[in-house]
Amino acid sequence: MMGRWGAAVAEHPPAFAAVPPVRTSLRLVWLVGLVYGVAAATHPGASGRHLAAAVLTATTAIGWLSWLTAQHHRSMRLSVAGVAVLAASGGVLVVLNPIGVAVVGVAGMCAAALLDVVPAAVLTSPGIVAASIAVAATGHSAGVIGGAASGAAAGLVVGMGRRQTQERVRQEAELALARQRSEVEHDRAEVLEERNRIAREVHDVLAHTLSALSVQMEAIGSLVDDGAAAGDVRRAVSRSRRLVTDGLEETRRAVRVLRDEPVDVAEQIATLSADGDATYRLDGEARAIAPAAGLALVRVAQEALTNARKHAAGAAVSVDLRFGHDCVELVVDNVASGPSALAKTGAGYGLQGMRERIELAGGSLDAGPDEGGWRVRAVVPA
Repeated sequence: MMGRWGAAVAEHPPAFAAVPPVRTSLRLVWLVGLVYGVAAATHPGASGRHLAAAVLTATTAIGWLSWLTAQHHRSMRLSVAGVAVLAASGGVLVVLNPIGVAVVGVAGMCAAALLDVVPAAVLTSPGIVAASIAVAATGHSAGVIGGAASGAAAGLVVGMGRRQTQERVRQEAELALARQRSEVEHDRAEVLEERNRIAREVHDVLAHTLSALSVQMEAIGSLVDDGAAAGDVRRAVSRSRRLVTDGLEETRRAVRVLRDEPVDVAEQIATLSADGDATYRLDGEARAIAPAAGLALVRVAQEALTNARKHAAGAAVSVDLRFGHDCVELVVDNVASGPSALAKTGAGYGLQGMRERIELAGGSLDAGPDEGGWRVRAVVPA
C-alpha cells in the first residue's frame, strides 16, 4: 500500500512543495484552535471519561503536529502516520462529543491534499474503524459511525477541491513560465536573424568593393610596370578612389535598408553594371519594391558581377532587369573566359548566400552554365 501511495504522491508533487511562511503560521493557528476546541468540548481530566478526553486531545495534537512537521520536512511516511492518528483520534472522539466529526473531517482534508481520492479514503478509514470500535465498547448509538463517515467524506471533498485549486495554480504558473521562455527564445531567434542579416550585408559590400578595388590596383600596377603616362595612372587611381567612395555609399545604403527604407533597385543595379563594364537593360516601368526584396536583387547583381570578374576576366557581361506585374526578374549573363588572379579568393559561399538572401525575400534563384557561358537568374515578388 505504501508503494501505491508513493506513486500517487510522485504524480502529484504539489503536496510537498515549499510551504510559504504565512501558510505555515495559519496551520499552527489551526493546530491551536483544533486542540482548544477538542479540549473545550470534552473537558479533559485525570479520571474516567475526562482522562479519555485528555488522551484523545493529546493524540489529536500529535496527529496534526506530525502532519505539519511532515509538510516541512517533506516526509511521506510521517504524513501518512499523522493523518492516520488524527483520523483514529477523531473516530473515538465522536462517542464523547460531535467535535470528533470535525477532527475526522480535518484528517480527510489532509489525506485528500496528499493522495488521490481512493488512497485518501483508505487513509481516513481508521477514523470510521475507531468509531465502530468505540461504539461497540461503550454502547453508544451506531449513528455516530455515520457521523464519522460523513465528516470523513466532507473532508475528502474539501481536500480534493483545495488540491485541484493548487494544481490549477501550479499549471498556470508553469504555463506562464513556458510562455516567458518561448518569448525569450523568440526574441533570441530574432536577434540571431538580425545578426545574420547584418553579416550578409557587410560581407556583400566588402566582397564587391574589395574585389573591384583589387582588380583596379592590379591594373595600376600593370600601368606602372609598362611605363604608362602619368595621366593614365592618375585616372586609374581616381577610379580606385571612386570605388572606395562607392563602397562607403553602399554601406550607407545597406544601413538604410536594415532600417526598412526603400531601395532604388533600377538605379543601383544600373550603377553596378556601369562600374562592372556590363551591358544594362531595363524592361518595364521601374518602381519601388519591398526593401528586403530590393536589396536582395542588388546583392545578387553585385555578387554575379564580382564572380564574372573573378572567373571570366574580360568577358562580356549583360544585366537585364525586368519589372513584371507581380514580380521583378534579374538576369546576369557572361560568356566563358579564363579566370583572373582573384578566382581563388573568397570563401566559396557567394552562390549559397545569394540563394539564401533571395529565398528569405520570398523569391527564387537559379545559377549555372548557359549557352557557353554562365547565367544567374533571380526572381522576387513585387
